[in-house]
Amino acid sequence: MTRIFAAFIALSLVAGPALADPTLNPSATITGDVIRIGDLFAGAGAAAQDTVAAAPALGQHVTYKAAWLAAVAREHHLSWTPGSDFDQVGVERANRAINADTIAARLIGEIVTGPDSLNADIQLDNPGLRFVVPAEASDAIAVDGLNLDTRSGRFSAFVTAPAGATDAQRQRVTGRVIYKVELSVPNRAVQMGEILRASDIESIKLPRDRVAADSIVDASQLVGKSARHVLRAEQPVRLGDVQAPVLVHKGDIVEIDISTETMQLSAQGKAMDDGALGTAIRVANTKSNRVIDATVTGSNRVTVGGPARLASR
Repeated sequence: MTRIFAAFIALSLVAGPALADPTLNPSATITGDVIRIGDLFAGAGAAAQDTVAAAPALGQHVTYKAAWLAAVAREHHLSWTPGSDFDQVGVERANRAINADTIAARLIGEIVTGPDSLNADIQLDNPGLRFVVPAEASDAIAVDGLNLDTRSGRFSAFVTAPAGATDAQRQRVTGRVIYKVELSVPNRAVQMGEILRASDIESIKLPRDRVAADSIVDASQLVGKSARHVLRAEQPVRLGDVQAPVLVHKGDIVEIDISTETMQLSAQGKAMDDGALGTAIRVANTKSNRVIDATVTGSNRVTVGGPARLASR
């Protein structure tokens, strides 16, 4: 009999090592709505998926003491006993926040439809708004009770997150829809008289109610124009802030081209006005001192078509 028992013990050792005793997890962060043996004990084996309690509410922390843990271990046939009365496990449920930016982005699709949705933002009255949801929950929110004043853009609605969850939170949300306009503006400070190039222009969006009716929208209205005064970077430009480049300045000596059906002449004159391309200015003939009306055709160059029309000196 002794030989048989010894042989049995030897066979058991050869068959494989004995399972280690389970050890206590001092803390656990769980997902889902229940606590399992495996959340409390490492090495729980087949019992690891056994449910032992409901998960704590979001944002709450629950501590399980030694006596309760010992009772759970016995019930689920774990070979674990407390080392002392101070053995415990702290459990909390993993969570995350759906913040105001995410909520505002979702509300845009509910409140604004069509092309306007591309140029609309939502400003929430409570920018610190957030929904704390389980870590495994989606970002989906549900919107109901929407009330919108189209004139002022003010709105109110009820938001539920996460949508469809039995323990979802529901809050009233208020704010304002802000419609924006895309403008072409200088990307740097532009000095008076400086000519704007395409590389000097960028696009920005501003609230529609902050944009003057004569503000420049299209970059083509800026490129090639000169500033009538200093233009600030990234600020709206109005039509009267720019003009065609001045090619002739008052006091400049200009070349006068005189063209008739039978002849073409040139003479020198003195500009009495500033002039951009295609604008009419007064020019004084440097020999006769007579003042004629001419059209600016280039840099310090003007033309007179037909007989020169005398102007008052």
